[in-house]
Amino acid sequence: MDETEIEIVRKMQQGDESAFAWLFDRYQSKAFRAAYLISCNVADSEDIVQEAFVKCYLYREKLKDAKRFEGWLFQILTRTAWRHIKKGAREQPVEELWGADAKSGEKELLDGIVEEESNRRLYEAIKELDVKQRTAVVLYYFNQFSTKETAVVMGCMEGTVKSRLYNARKNLKERLLQPEEEERYERRTV
Repeated sequence: MDETEIEIVRKMQQGDESAFAWLFDRYQSKAFRAAYLISCNVADSEDIVQEAFVKCYLYREKLKDAKRFEGWLFQILTRTAWRHIKKGAREQPVEELWGADAKSGEKELLDGIVEEESNRRLYEAIKELDVKQRTAVVLYYFNQFSTKETAVVMGCMEGTVKSRLYNARKNLKERLLQPEEEERYERRTV
């Protein structure tokens, strides 16, 4: 976080609505992606992000260090997402949200299809993880938080985060390799 952004956070803490709007624009898409990967539902994700930013503004004076704004925001977002899940959040199939990240035109059509299928399978597998493992994966791999930062956001020990990431990788590997093995078996028996 650079000095300009720190100053904007400080202005937001003093009630400057334009500073808050700037921070919302800066973090909204990252927050939505994290909320979606945790909740697995577009409508819930929109609600989670909105609620998290409202709380961020309402409780702005509780942020002690402006440099830690992103971690603080994601702590609010994560806890809000968990609360939505506990309330029995709606679930829907993984959307085609991930295709927008692909570099179209640079790859052959077949490569694009293979990449899209791989992404779809990965996000489906992430969706099947329990909420704590899924949250650790989202914060660590998708938002590039360190294990220490992830622990602070999740409210647990760093060792617990490492354990959740290890188990998540193990579970993802099992889920992602399983269909491949079944397909190989089917080819051999035909």
